[in-house]
Amino acid sequence: NIISAVQFTGMRLDLTENRLFTLSDGTLNVLRDLNEPVTLKLYYSESLSKDAPEIRTHATRVQNMLNEYVNLARGNVRLEIIDPEPFSENEDRATSDGLQGVPLGQSGTIFYFGLVGENMTDDREVIEFLQPSRAKFLEYDLTRLVYALSSPSKPKVAIVSTFPLEFGPGGIQAAMQGRSQPYAIMEALEEFFDVQVMRNSFTTIPEDTDALVVLHAKTLDEVQLYAIDQFIVRGGKAMVFADPFSETGAALPPPPGQPPNPLDLHSSRLPQLLAKWGVRIPEGKIVIDREIATRVNIGRGRRQLIDYVAWLNTRDGNHNTDDIATSDIERLQLGSVGHIERAEGSVMAVTPLVMSSTQSMEIDATKIRFRPDPEGLIAGFEASGRQFVLAARLKGVVDSAFTQAPKEAEKPGDFVAKGDKAANIILVADADMLADQFWAQRVQALGQSVIQPTSSNAIFLINGLENLAGSSDLVSLRSRGAGDRPFVVVENLRRTAEQKFLAKEKELTQSLEETERKLADLQSKAGESGGQLLSEEETAAIDSFQEQAIDIRKQLRAVQHGLRQDIDDLETRLKVMNIAAVPAAVFVIAIILALFRRRRRIASQRTKEA
Repeated sequence: NIISAVQFTGMRLDLTENRLFTLSDGTLNVLRDLNEPVTLKLYYSESLSKDAPEIRTHATRVQNMLNEYVNLARGNVRLEIIDPEPFSENEDRATSDGLQGVPLGQSGTIFYFGLVGENMTDDREVIEFLQPSRAKFLEYDLTRLVYALSSPSKPKVAIVSTFPLEFGPGGIQAAMQGRSQPYAIMEALEEFFDVQVMRNSFTTIPEDTDALVVLHAKTLDEVQLYAIDQFIVRGGKAMVFADPFSETGAALPPPPGQPPNPLDLHSSRLPQLLAKWGVRIPEGKIVIDREIATRVNIGRGRRQLIDYVAWLNTRDGNHNTDDIATSDIERLQLGSVGHIERAEGSVMAVTPLVMSSTQSMEIDATKIRFRPDPEGLIAGFEASGRQFVLAARLKGVVDSAFTQAPKEAEKPGDFVAKGDKAANIILVADADMLADQFWAQRVQALGQSVIQPTSSNAIFLINGLENLAGSSDLVSLRSRGAGDRPFVVVENLRRTAEQKFLAKEKELTQSLEETERKLADLQSKAGESGGQLLSEEETAAIDSFQEQAIDIRKQLRAVQHGLRQDIDDLETRLKVMNIAAVPAAVFVIAIILALFRRRRRIASQRTKEA
C-alpha cells in the first residue's frame, strides 16, 4: 500500500465504455501544437484541506492530470504547486492573480483552490476555483485554459437573435432594474469566441465575421434578411436555429408598443432564405417522439413522472457520428422541434446531423401552444416509422434570394446574385435548445454561482462554430462532459407499459370524474330538499354511484400498479440472480472441481500402485 501510494499515484485503468477518464485527442493536439512555453500555477491550500475530504480527493485528481499535461507537452508546460497558507506571501500572490478564496468550516479560514495560466506575452487565464462539482469537466476546463493561452486571438462570431441574450428573459427592462441575468449560452460562447450581438437596427454583417449565428430571428426586415443572404452567398459560414414554434419566444414579453398576439406561433423558419438553400421547414409542424421523449413531472396521482413526447432527449443513435459537429455529442435536449426537408431540385449537399427515432410522428404545433397535455399526446400517438431530420449540414454554392439590393441596404452596388464560393451552414429546426432550461442550471457551490450543464446543447453549438471557424482541436474534448447512461431495458419496459395502460387510465379517470359529478349533484339535491326524503330511485342511484366510484378507484390502482409490474418483475429476477443464482453457480463449479481433483488423485494413486 505504501509503495503504490507513492510510486503509482498517476496510474489509471479506464474501463468506462466512453473512455471518460482518458485524455482525448483534442488535448493531445493542443499540447503537441504549443509553440511557446505555458506556466500553470496551481494554488491549493493543502494544509487546510484535511477537513474537506471531497476537495482533497478532487485535488489529487487535478494534480495527477496536470502532471500528465507536463509529461505530454514536451517541455512547453511548466507546473508550480503553491500552498497559500493564511497570512503568507503566497496568499497575497493568490489574491493578486485573481483567485477567489472561500471560507472553510466554522472558523471561516479562507481556502484557495484555483489555477492560473500564463504565456510568454503576459496573457493570463484564470480558473478562480476548481469546483469538485465540475469533476467530470476537469479535462475540458484545463485544456480550454491551455488552448486560450496558445491561441489568444479568438474567432469572431456575430449573433442575430430575437432572444435577449445579453439581458436574460426579462430583457432590457430587467437590466435597467438590476435584475438581468444573461443567457448561460453567452457565457459559454465568450470563453471561446469574440462575440458580437447584432442590435435590432443592424443593416450588415461585419466583414471580419468568421461565423454567424442566427437564433430565432423572427422579426427581421428586408434589409436585415438581405445582409444575412449576402453573407451566405459570399461563402459565409453559419449556424441557423430556425424554429416553427418557439416555446421560449412565446414566453417573452411582446416588443414595446405591441400587444400580445395569442395566435402567434413564434415561428422563425426563414422560408425566403431556406428556399434558396434547397430546404424547407414545414410551417406549424413539430415532431414528437415516443422513444426519446423527456420525462416530466405532472404532479398528479401516484405516478408523478410521464414522457412528454414534444420534448426530445436525443442519444448516440440519433446523431451523425461521421460529422465533427456531432461525432462525440452524447445528449441533446430539444423542445417542440420542427424538421428539415430537402426541396425538390436542390443542388445543395444536405447531410443529416440529428435525427428522430422511427417511433416519431408529425403534429400541429397548436396542440401544445396553450396547454400541453402529455397524457393526451401519448394516447393519440401513432408512430410513423419515419426518421425526421432535426438538424442538418448544408454545403454548396448558394444563389441570392433577392433580385437586387434593397434601396436602404448598405453598399447596394456590391450586390452578389450568384455565389462563387461554397457556403457551409448548420441548420437546426429548434431554437429553444439554447434557452437555459433546456441545457443548464445555475447552482451555488462554495459561495459561487456555477453553470452546470444538463445536456450537450452548448457543446453542439460550440463544436459547430469551432468547425465552421476552422478550429476543431477542442471538439472531441468538449463533448465528454455528460457521462450518464440510461437503463435501456428498463426504459423500454416502462415505455411499453405506459403505451398500454395510459389510454385505459385516462378513460377510467374521466369515468370517475363523471361519476363523482353525478353523485355530487344528487347529494346537493338531497341537501336542498330541506330534510325531505329522496325517492327510492334517487337513493339507489346514490348507492350505485358510490359503488361505481369505489370500483373505478380499484381499477385505477390496478392500472397504476400494472405500469411498474414488468419493471418490478425484472428487479425480482435480477435479485434472484445476484443473491441466489451466482452463489449457486460458484457452489456447483466448486463441486465439479472437487470431483475432478478427486478423480485425478485416485487415478494417480492407481498408477503408482501399478
